[in-house]
Amino acid sequence: MDEIKKKDTEDVKSQRQQQRRRLWGSLFTEGESDANESKSIGDVVRSIKIDGEMFFRQIPLLLLILAGILLMVTNRYQAQQEIIKKEQLQKEVEDWRFRSLTRSSELTTKTRQSQIEERLKAMGDSSITTPKEPPFTINPND
Repeated sequence: MDEIKKKDTEDVKSQRQQQRRRLWGSLFTEGESDANESKSIGDVVRSIKIDGEMFFRQIPLLLLILAGILLMVTNRYQAQQEIIKKEQLQKEVEDWRFRSLTRSSELTTKTRQSQIEERLKAMGDSSITTPKEPPFTINPND
């Protein structure tokens, strides 16, 4: 009895497979279909029945594909965040560079001899003045 049921189910499966092959084969061959055999989209859809067992065998593959998609999305998001942070840091470095140049030029201007003399005169300190005589050198051989 069990053997008969097995044969019947195997026969049904083989008939379905043959029908699928016939339908799919005729879709990809042009002008070779029989005149008696008309195919509709419904026949094609019925021939593609997905068995529960086949679906459950594909679950690991589907999970792998899903994990790959998630990794790609998170990687892209992190890369975009790093690019944004890099651009902000570059702007900040440029700002600090300009501030440094400004401070350096201000310091150069304020430390010139003429500027120092003007500030000392404005403060009323008369002990430091510009020398009237040129500097002279001492020769060790004299």
